[in-house]
Amino acid sequence: AQKTALLNFVRSGRGFLGVHSATDTFYTWPDYLDLIGGYFNGHPWHQGVTIEVADVADPLVAFLGNSFQLNDEIYQISDFDYRGSRVLLRLDQRSVDLNKAGVHQRFYGWPLAWKRFYGEGRVFYSALGHEASVWQDPRCQKILTNAILWSTRRSA
Repeated sequence: AQKTALLNFVRSGRGFLGVHSATDTFYTWPDYLDLIGGYFNGHPWHQGVTIEVADVADPLVAFLGNSFQLNDEIYQISDFDYRGSRVLLRLDQRSVDLNKAGVHQRFYGWPLAWKRFYGEGRVFYSALGHEASVWQDPRCQKILTNAILWSTRRSA
């Protein structure tokens, strides 16, 4: 009943924000994959990286410019719905060792934040947020604030 309530809530036009480990759950619930857009598939890097702004025109991330540096645990995503998701941030693969154990190269690369629709609802996900410093970073706070506003249809 709770799962149905969540899906109906979002589908009816409400918002859903997932952060970091929100893709590392409900692996046997296919409707959750339809909601969130991808699943966690390892984190081979825990370091400073360059993050590309995939859509510099999108109001959720436009303030960041073309790229920025961040130190965090970097997720890989499997089963990513690249057709139904608008990637906002992605890992700049030049900033990591692609030969490291556990790296899974996929044609869609390493999306780190995206937005999507679920029925009439708006869904935002960011893989960032393992480190406390990420939550204290004004850039990351602004991304989440913008995502809240977008998902609730108030702005951004």
